[in-house]
Amino acid sequence: MTAHALDHVALAVRSWAQAGPVLAGRYGGRWDSGFAQPVFSPAQLQYADGMRVELLEPGDEPSSFVRRYLDATGAPARPHHITFKVHDIRATLDAARAGGFEPILVNLESEWWQEGFLHPKQTGLGFLVQVAQSAGTPKDLAGDLPGMHLTPPWPEPAGPYASLPAVAGRVADQDLARRVLCDVLGGIETPLEAGTSSYAWPGGADLVLTATREHPPELRLLAFRGDGATSWKAGDVLSAAEREPVVPELGIRTADLAASGA
Repeated sequence: MTAHALDHVALAVRSWAQAGPVLAGRYGGRWDSGFAQPVFSPAQLQYADGMRVELLEPGDEPSSFVRRYLDATGAPARPHHITFKVHDIRATLDAARAGGFEPILVNLESEWWQEGFLHPKQTGLGFLVQVAQSAGTPKDLAGDLPGMHLTPPWPEPAGPYASLPAVAGRVADQDLARRVLCDVLGGIETPLEAGTSSYAWPGGADLVLTATREHPPELRLLAFRGDGATSWKAGDVLSAAEREPVVPELGIRTADLAASGA
């Protein structure tokens, strides 16, 4: 019933072209795939440690949930969800219910991709949690279907293959976060400074969360390493989450930990 990876962070954006060049040019993300469809169009960039960032662009349909999500605040981009890959989604959803979290938007019909979500109003995490059981990556699953983009719509980075070892955010309650991330998803918690813990899985980024009642829960920082290493220091991640400005094209703060000597 545990997750084997924090697979990706999904950002809602007005267009791939708005956000992709920032992730590729500034942080060395390599194009994985993109898929255009009527309601929403997902694209993914991959990093050296296997972590990925997904860009959710509104589809042509006026009712697109991505467009509604962005229009609610008028933002050019906003963090939308974090996806955890699991080996047994039914067991994971049962564990969520046993823990007092009722999954939403559950879809188990496909043998290739099964998913469910945990709403932030229940979890207090400040972001939507997607749990997914998958037979492969979006590129594997979509293959040569119409609308599939296997080549990047912007120049690939020429520099080092960067990593994305940590993602930081705020939560309403660390005990509640622990119930979701450890009890349901099997994360390993490491207490850091007062009110802050990191949560780790065998694959993907670590999640660094600070409990606060003074600010709303939210995802705050994508902590990259331009040198491709996977180490990070809590002080560097937390200071960047406070110091760095929001990148308008992404709707979230970013930092290169390698540049700070972490």
